[in-house]
Amino acid sequence: MTYTELDLPLGGSLYVASSPQRGAWSLADYRMSVKALLEEISRATGCDYGRLAHYDSGAPYLVKSDGKPLEKLQVSISHSGGYVALAIAEGPYGIGVDLQVASDKLPQIAPRFMSSSELNYYHCLIAAEEQSMACQWLYTVWGLKEAAYKAHPLQVKRSLATNYIISSQNAGNPTNTYNIYVDEGGSSYVDEGGASPTLLTGYLLRSITTAPYHLTFVQGGSVACRGE
Repeated sequence: MTYTELDLPLGGSLYVASSPQRGAWSLADYRMSVKALLEEISRATGCDYGRLAHYDSGAPYLVKSDGKPLEKLQVSISHSGGYVALAIAEGPYGIGVDLQVASDKLPQIAPRFMSSSELNYYHCLIAAEEQSMACQWLYTVWGLKEAAYKAHPLQVKRSLATNYIISSQNAGNPTNTYNIYVDEGGSSYVDEGGASPTLLTGYLLRSITTAPYHLTFVQGGSVACRGE
């Protein structure tokens, strides 16, 4: 299986692979692709990453051949349109990845995952006929929120429109690093980035304007509270 590898800033790697398979993909197809990618990475790196399993919550984790979890490794997966993404990192930091191929569905459901401020900024870009920027903002918000939830599934309730807010002040910034405000029971939090991430630090790796997919990951914060 052909794949590309990207280094994660806090350690670990993010792998993206595609398949020549045509037609609609089923969940079983994606799981087989992730399995094949994991096996290929194990062969290429000489590291035995075992196999993928899932908690009752749906969160993935790696297990040895005897079924025991590889507790030191954090893992996240995503798939869309014939592409699969797999992030593996060792250490205390949470990791979440989201991969999305462009579709007509995301604009239709924007009010369901965007806060009022995010949605207003999106509509302003459309009104200004900045279609490319509007599209990039749409996928940035979706990707960062999905990746943030995967990195910290038990940290914040799953309400993408209200619990995670992406700051539009970062839109189009050259470093591709975004602030994520987290609302936990009425209190707001923002990670300003920097060398010592605390709760959530987002890094936009690929823009939909430069690739056939929009790839986003969030890495940071302790995973001690994740549980099963």
